[in-house]
Amino acid sequence: MPRPSPDTPDWRPGADRATLVARARLKRVLRDALDRRDSLEVDPPALIRSGDFEPHIALFRVSDPEGIPAGSLHSSPELMMKRLLCAHPTLPGIHYLGPVFRAGEAGARHNPEFTMLEWYETGADLDAAISTTLDLIQAARRALDLATAPVERQDYGVLFRERLGLDPYRADSAVLERTARLSGVAVHEPQRLGRDDWLDLLMSTVIEPSFPDDRLTVVRGFPASQAAMARLETIDFEGHPVQVAARFEVFGGKLELANGYHELGDPAEQARRLPTSAAARSTDDRSRRLFLEALAHGLPDCSGVAMGFDRLVMWLTGRPTLDTVLPFSEPRV
Repeated sequence: MPRPSPDTPDWRPGADRATLVARARLKRVLRDALDRRDSLEVDPPALIRSGDFEPHIALFRVSDPEGIPAGSLHSSPELMMKRLLCAHPTLPGIHYLGPVFRAGEAGARHNPEFTMLEWYETGADLDAAISTTLDLIQAARRALDLATAPVERQDYGVLFRERLGLDPYRADSAVLERTARLSGVAVHEPQRLGRDDWLDLLMSTVIEPSFPDDRLTVVRGFPASQAAMARLETIDFEGHPVQVAARFEVFGGKLELANGYHELGDPAEQARRLPTSAAARSTDDRSRRLFLEALAHGLPDCSGVAMGFDRLVMWLTGRPTLDTVLPFSEPRV
């Protein structure tokens, strides 16, 4: 019998039995793989006293029964996990597998509540973080009796030059807007988009859809402006030095699966990069202060990676939407 659309409320879950079994199996496999690396599973709080640390991620605000603000639901356990590492720098690594929350996210690849695997590996640079990420994904494939996926490594600047004919490190907003228009990308209120917004839009609508479905694509060399909590490094691009973020993303086919950093540990530099608007200062002073105090105490050299578990299940099972891999997506709740 056909399953109803989530647009038509129905008591049944979106994920079928085989997908539920796959989810459970993959959680065990990922936990076991990290356990073998001596990574410690931790339980950071979901309810935090924090404002929006990422400009494009909105948090759910929580109030007590009398309407008094009580904090926010975390969109990532990052701040608390780094504070744990600052307190216990000799840990080989820590990881979290559980729910996170992002307001306003809905669609085939988004849901306001989703499952994230996030881990921090001490002593690991960006190359080591990429290796760990690929190892975990390949282990997940084996758990579902899938062949090892081929891996293609790409440079952010080269992708923009080859696919769009521009230098993403030097092109201004006007050039990026014109390129988007010529690429058939329609934008409502384009005047509200900044340079990084245009880069993100071109990446998601033009470049990512060109990635082969059957392989993993690793992209690195993101502009320095696109990593609030990553170290910076200098590369050579087309004969001139460019400062980029020590950041990578891994795609399964056209689907972004993971985002990783060689983590920034300098508290002064981190303070400069955190949101500075009046709204941000009024909501996250306490959280900001405690996080920066932890960094001042000392964050061990480490890499951190966040992987969307539900998207991983989508790619491995060939399911078309998050609704078909979640027990209950938001429209079914």
